[in-house]
Amino acid sequence: MQNKFMSEEQYLFEIELPIWQDPQGDLILEKSREYCYVYFGCWDKKSPPNYAEYIGRIEFINAWSVRSLDVEFYDIHPRGEYLYPSSIYIIKNSEWFKDVFNIRNEYYSDSWTKWKDKNYKHYLVKGHDNYFEIIAEDFEVKKIDKAQAGKYAVLIEE
Repeated sequence: MQNKFMSEEQYLFEIELPIWQDPQGDLILEKSREYCYVYFGCWDKKSPPNYAEYIGRIEFINAWSVRSLDVEFYDIHPRGEYLYPSSIYIIKNSEWFKDVFNIRNEYYSDSWTKWKDKNYKHYLVKGHDNYFEIIAEDFEVKKIDKAQAGKYAVLIEE
């Protein structure tokens, strides 16, 4: 029987965002057992770019593990060139995913059965010198108007 996890090199698979994330901006993570959101400032498509009148929110579906790293460079890269001006990533062949999957399986072997066969992925959201890694089933990207952004409007204030 083949092991579910093969030892292959980790790499980033890029997914284009439908909105333009401020590449020099901060990220804000909001996580509980029921939800996981990452907020970020957005730019408009004008030249030169200005802050948009909205922020972005990525809503991760069935997120069950999160970690944060504040560094300038991330040590896992795509197999080719970066393709998009605004994107998030799936980390393929993720070592961290393997580790937390096995831990969860060990502690919750009986109740975990219905969840462990779902198609979870290891996502990476990049900010300026900070990263959030999230293991979740899927994600959705939403725009939140500045007037509705509340305390997160700070992400687009100049």
